[in-house]
Amino acid sequence: MIDKKKIPCIAGSSGLVGSFLIENLSKLYPKIFSISRREIKFSQNNIFNTIVDFDNLENENILKKIDHLYIALGTTRKKAGSAKNFEKVDYHYCINLAKIAFDNGIKRISIVSSVGSNSNSNLLYPRTKGKLEEELAKLPFDHVSIMKPGIILGNRKESRIGEKIAKYIFSFISPLLFGVLAKYKSIHANDISKAMIYQVSIGKNGFFQLEYEKIMKFSKK
Repeated sequence: MIDKKKIPCIAGSSGLVGSFLIENLSKLYPKIFSISRREIKFSQNNIFNTIVDFDNLENENILKKIDHLYIALGTTRKKAGSAKNFEKVDYHYCINLAKIAFDNGIKRISIVSSVGSNSNSNLLYPRTKGKLEEELAKLPFDHVSIMKPGIILGNRKESRIGEKIAKYIFSFISPLLFGVLAKYKSIHANDISKAMIYQVSIGKNGFFQLEYEKIMKFSKK
């Protein structure tokens, strides 16, 4: 049973998964907070957006009001402009936010990572995601759930050419992925958001990493 007295917060609410988190959480809770770098206007009257400086999160106090945190921050190497800036968003912003959340008494969080994450990878994207997951595991939250999807389906506000090509290719490949390869199947952002909400709101205590099959399982709860 969802405790409607709890107050959830979404970081990355303008993104693909974040937008579905906003939509679905707004139907479940009377009050929701969104934190962002720029102003976002929502049609729902129970969503309150606060602009924060992610480079100086220690100076922000918005998380003192929050019970549950959802992190859906992310960018691309191209949009970030450099590997350093990509890591700043996908690693430093995320882990700093998680640490400050814990310091402010938040006990339950969920975050979007990626299938194939590996801190020892020579590739920027899986290495960054792997480092983030390892650091999150060190924080003693009551609950941490990490979503590890493959290609994320849905209509983005921004255009990502490489992702569009990958989505097209995986539309043919995904039905052929079974067994150990099933984790690489493409998955809709709405299903990811629903699995995150279930895990944070109702899920057991512990540290959980969810790939395709488990994300789909909990999205149906």
